[in-house]
Amino acid sequence: ATLARAPSTRARARRRAATHAASGAFDVYVFDLDGVLYDGANGYLAHVRERQRVYLMETHGMTREEAHETRERAFAKASQCYKGFVDMGLIHARQMSQEEFTAYCRDGVESFLRADEALERCVREMGGERGDVTKKIVMTNTSETEGVKALAALGLNGGCFDKVYGGLFMAPYCKPQREAYERVLADVGAVDVTRAVMFEDSLKNLKTAKALGMRTVFVKTLGEREPSEQERAEFCD
Repeated sequence: ATLARAPSTRARARRRAATHAASGAFDVYVFDLDGVLYDGANGYLAHVRERQRVYLMETHGMTREEAHETRERAFAKASQCYKGFVDMGLIHARQMSQEEFTAYCRDGVESFLRADEALERCVREMGGERGDVTKKIVMTNTSETEGVKALAALGLNGGCFDKVYGGLFMAPYCKPQREAYERVLADVGAVDVTRAVMFEDSLKNLKTAKALGMRTVFVKTLGEREPSEQERAEFCD
């Protein structure tokens, strides 16, 4: 007799996810903010990155080249500039909070983001016909306050989303750290993570979501790198 191997946890999770996908039975949609709910190439993110470089130039006397290199290194290390700057000793949390830093860097959001009736209608109607999607949330590495401001500028306030989870709620973690996802999913009540869908423009963030058993949707920003065929197969549903 041949003993069949028991299916792995990931294999079982994928089968459950495929079943939910076929029936449309999802409990929660999890949306990233930047590059997903608005066009990441519209100038706003470039504005935020410039403000982060200006902060380094004004507070640490860096040249523009030094500020650019430092900012890139901090983000690559921590996936969030505030956390990266704190880890590098460039910001002391007692002197400048994450709220203060993100407010400085994201000042002027109204100049870049505009209300879009088609977008609002799309978000409101997602899952509405079947009635089986119970929650829609935003999960972003920026602060909750700045996330809410961006949603208001996009016309996506007023009940489009049940809650905004930002860097303050997830601290000391942030995407793509597994602990950040677990904290958010537990708070929103997603007992079965295979019934949760993640919309992201960052492949490294989708990798964590996929490893947890979530369904994943990759949103590509114009001009950014296309995922490879292997990445699509492994991380993008």
